[in-house]
Amino acid sequence: MTQERPTNVGRNRERTTRRRFLAGIGSLGIAGLGIASGRASASSDSALVRSPVSSSPLAGLDELEAFVDERVGQRIGDVTPGASVAIVEGDTPVLTKGYGSANVEAGVPVRADETPLRVGSVGKLVTWTAVMQNVERGVLDLDEDVNAYLDDSDVTIPDTYDEPVTLRHLGTHTAGFESALDPEVVASPDDIMSVETLLADQQPARVRPPGTVVGYSNYGAALAGHIVAEVNDTSFEEYVQSEIFDPLDMAHSTFAQPVPDDHPGELASGHSRDGETFTTAERVFINMRPAGSLSATATDMAAFMSAHLGGGAVGDARMLPAKTAETMHEAHHVRHPSVTNWRYGFHEYGVPDANLIGHSGATIHFASQLVLAPDHNVGIFVNYNTNPSESPAAVVDEIIAELDLQPSPPSPNPSPRPGSQKRAETVAGEYSATYLPDSGPLHVVDLMEHVSVEATDNGQLFTKRVSGDTRRWIETEPYVYRETESHDVLAFEVENGEVTAMNMSSEPTGVYQPVSFQERQSVTAGVVGGSIAGFGLSLAGRGLLGAWHRWTDYGGRSENTAEETR
Repeated sequence: MTQERPTNVGRNRERTTRRRFLAGIGSLGIAGLGIASGRASASSDSALVRSPVSSSPLAGLDELEAFVDERVGQRIGDVTPGASVAIVEGDTPVLTKGYGSANVEAGVPVRADETPLRVGSVGKLVTWTAVMQNVERGVLDLDEDVNAYLDDSDVTIPDTYDEPVTLRHLGTHTAGFESALDPEVVASPDDIMSVETLLADQQPARVRPPGTVVGYSNYGAALAGHIVAEVNDTSFEEYVQSEIFDPLDMAHSTFAQPVPDDHPGELASGHSRDGETFTTAERVFINMRPAGSLSATATDMAAFMSAHLGGGAVGDARMLPAKTAETMHEAHHVRHPSVTNWRYGFHEYGVPDANLIGHSGATIHFASQLVLAPDHNVGIFVNYNTNPSESPAAVVDEIIAELDLQPSPPSPNPSPRPGSQKRAETVAGEYSATYLPDSGPLHVVDLMEHVSVEATDNGQLFTKRVSGDTRRWIETEPYVYRETESHDVLAFEVENGEVTAMNMSSEPTGVYQPVSFQERQSVTAGVVGGSIAGFGLSLAGRGLLGAWHRWTDYGGRSENTAEETR
């Protein structure tokens, strides 16, 4: 098979470089926190949710394992100490394999069927699947005010706006909650509290009308999980165990915090980088469990992907009715027709027309990426036991290219279009992401992530960030721009000659909105240092671990694209 250039790898490296840059600022003066395989042959007659656009992309590709071995192997010991990988075609696990060390100090290897790794925000897909199960049963309605399901709960969503928050808003991150970045990471199991108490005590402000703008929210995912527990009179962990994990024989999967000592398998340790080597890190715990505490093996994630590809079922084990699975995979919120948008819980990945859907995950010391290609009946999952310098999405992108699951990026015509210069000048300015905090000490993260858009004299655009990420964009239609040699797209919404939003295809977890003159970096550059100093002083009060996580965990944004857990 002809090998194509992985189109998103460069973007992934730049994005994780930005993350490390910001984390480095946050860590000034702070101490660090601090192989077996199973394989089955490919099947050519697996059940499909949609009519395939091609015959099996895996048929005849006997060298797939060698290809993955090479691409993952070159990262082991450099990017990450260990990894787990799952590739499925329909209900067939074509490749499930562990690489490297689950614990570098103990010399324990990662085993595909025995070593759970924390998957971060990829676990949100389980949460949204649980919501859809209850929609199918008539217990929940995607468009009902969520307060209707919270009568017996301490949690109440205030009526800040005329429109109520619904489960559809939660599943598309359009509820309008202010971002907090952190799914409440704590250093001790003694600090774990009930999801209900956490949601009641740490409710973020409603800063936007629901249904209007995407703004990634760990709180929203945790609220959805709590609602599932409330209407079933059980805990979220018990519900997903009995209704999803047990039917799919996902024996090594759990949202429990801490993971029970008698849980099957041996949980992989997280690792941090110490110069040229990795060291095991102290275990941490996630309070907002439906938003990012899932631990799972490669074989378990293979079963979960197969169920979604198979119309909600794997063999005789059914997770969702076929119609409900199809509904979950349909578009539920459109940011802009030219960029990636939101299905229910899944976001589109890569080229929207390629019908790739997925989710990324990143927590302290772990990172993951899951992508499904329903038209090809293929699922890919890669998990690392560190928060790396390069996202697992880089490997996923290489596999996608090898299997021809999306077209190569087109080369946009650089010749100016009529009116392109005026349009470029209209959109020039500075923009702030909706998935970052609007206020408080962590507003400095938003300042550091502002995007400056500059117009050239030929109708093209340059985007720049304070971290040094500079990119060039060429207009392909009015107010829509494509990056050269990339699948990435910028699409602006303009009303009465004024920009209301900028959408970036590689960042489905939010949109960019114009910032006021007072907020622009040209004005705030001298303030950022003081903000960082203030943030440093706040570390002791907020807790070192939680503050560190808030800086480093951009899991919800797709790495192709910040937890989930962006």
